[in-house]
Amino acid sequence: MSIKGLERFKPNTERPPGFLRFWDSTVAELAEIAPKPEILSTRDRDDGLRLHHIAYTSLGGVRIRGYLLRPISGQPCPLVVHAHGYRDRYEHRVDWARRGVSVFGFDARGFGRSASAISVSGDGYLLTGIESPATSILRGAVADYVQAVRVARELHDDEAGTVCLYGFSFGGALALMAAAVGRGGDFVVLGQPTFGWNEERRRLALGGSALEVKQYVERYRWRHDAVTGTLRYFDSLNFAPLIRAPTLVGIGLDDDVVPSRTVLAIVNHMRCPIEVRLLPVSHSDDPRESRWQEFHGEWLGYFDHGVPADFGAEPRQVRTLLGDSRAAG
Repeated sequence: MSIKGLERFKPNTERPPGFLRFWDSTVAELAEIAPKPEILSTRDRDDGLRLHHIAYTSLGGVRIRGYLLRPISGQPCPLVVHAHGYRDRYEHRVDWARRGVSVFGFDARGFGRSASAISVSGDGYLLTGIESPATSILRGAVADYVQAVRVARELHDDEAGTVCLYGFSFGGALALMAAAVGRGGDFVVLGQPTFGWNEERRRLALGGSALEVKQYVERYRWRHDAVTGTLRYFDSLNFAPLIRAPTLVGIGLDDDVVPSRTVLAIVNHMRCPIEVRLLPVSHSDDPRESRWQEFHGEWLGYFDHGVPADFGAEPRQVRTLLGDSRAAG
């Protein structure tokens, strides 16, 4: 690690029993499900882009909604697959597509346009099906991302160039997990991915899914061990070493929803070619959030000439995008 001290955030954790078997079985089950993509509508835009709204079938037979935005020319180009944040839905990333890439976005089951795919618990999204890893809503959400990559490739007739898996926060966790178990991406971009070092996140976080879980186990203390046991199968730390594709990670140092030390813990468990960008804040209304535009500009710029040949040559290469402002550690 190029910045002294950050390497200390590397908790000693063990994967739960059967973790790899569980995910191998999940991916194998998903592979048997034909996605049956359906184009619900198509519109040619004035800026040379074609917008498709799409539905496809994922784990459990549920239908997931998404979109594909690509150049009307139909020429092979890089493909970016993305999800969305917690309690959110996808946005049409026209700004990305105008850079000459195809963009495929989707709403994970229980959110946005895919809200009707599954009934969400009144205790919180993350607590839906918390009784076991097999019934957890997160198992389905990760499968939705893996299937999205499959559908996006199919709609491109496998002629896409570099395939990039992108996500921020909740979407970042899904992208990370999909990259680890689905192996469908050539490049991975993660912004403040959540669900890493879950116990520490619940201790520190002041909002988001961690607060939902914290409040739940405080109300139902006798369920603490069962809840914690299930969530271990979805702790980003346990997926991090499985990623093989080059990975760029953006970390907001001051964050009350996804504390930066939990993201650093994820990074410190990765073994792939990786580079890190440190930013002042994330999940805030702070004007310094604008620094994330520089982060996005960097990885989108890679598609003009390809991912640099020396990307990640220096282990965990770190660069700061802090500007002239100070950021909390």
